[in-house]
Amino acid sequence: MRIPPLYKSKSWQLLFGGAAIGSIISWGIFLHVYGELREKQAKTIIEQKQEIEQLEHDLQIWKDEEKKRNNQMKRTLTIQDIKIKIINHEQYDLDELAVYSLTAAIRGDLRNLLKENIQGVARNKELLKKVIENKTYERDNRTYQFKVDTIYFDTVLEITLKIQQKK
Repeated sequence: MRIPPLYKSKSWQLLFGGAAIGSIISWGIFLHVYGELREKQAKTIIEQKQEIEQLEHDLQIWKDEEKKRNNQMKRTLTIQDIKIKIINHEQYDLDELAVYSLTAAIRGDLRNLLKENIQGVARNKELLKKVIENKTYERDNRTYQFKVDTIYFDTVLEITLKIQQKK
């Protein structure tokens, strides 16, 4: 058995020659298209790097401005809310309604501190303590007086109190 000599046939020679030339041409087209795409990608990457650098620079400027503004705002912060907590109300068997009404009364006495500068209120901390401690509050035919335990100054003025029953 013998393999037919197809390499001598003109049609087979044209087929193989055409395949070789077609592969060379297609490889050239592939390299050209791939090169164009890589060039576009490289251009896009360079543009994005420049944009990132510009945005980082802008971000740094914004951060610096924000720090300056925050420092300026810290100096002029105001009290937005007052929270009062009575820590020993169980000792006098006060129900939640009584505790709420007493804290509401104290909050009502201190409502003029709302929108005041925190630093100004902090400077007058002793006066604030005396205002709370010298006032008596009445609930259910009992008179109560408070002793300031802690005061925390922030945009929310937090005061913890100890209750004392006056006889």
